[in-house]
Amino acid sequence: LPMDASERIARLKASKRAKLLKINNWVIALSHVSAYQASAARGLISLGAHVAVVAGQRNESIQISMRASRDFHEKTGVHLGRDVAKPLGEYLKGMGGGHSVSAGVNGVGDVEASLKRCVRLLKDRLKPTL
Repeated sequence: LPMDASERIARLKASKRAKLLKINNWVIALSHVSAYQASAARGLISLGAHVAVVAGQRNESIQISMRASRDFHEKTGVHLGRDVAKPLGEYLKGMGGGHSVSAGVNGVGDVEASLKRCVRLLKDRLKPTL
């Protein structure tokens, strides 16, 4: 289906607001938009991020969508649903889960704190094994 104008704008805003960080050799993109978080996360993956985390907030409620490239999952073994979304959902007193390369979280809290917690979860999973 063709993308409507508001979804297109959300994707572009997510790209403009993206904070990029590198964990080992993986590029992680973090962003926030008020709607279309899943579409925005897909867009950041298509632009080249290995992992995209896009949050949105309405009042106290937070919705977070996460996407990862297949390459990221296959080489790291990180399962977004199990390893990141589920514990993040518990942290936000909500729910989180999903698949290996596509996951989501709903809860209560602050966008910046939630994104920081997500980065911490990813860093913990990506620590080199000795």
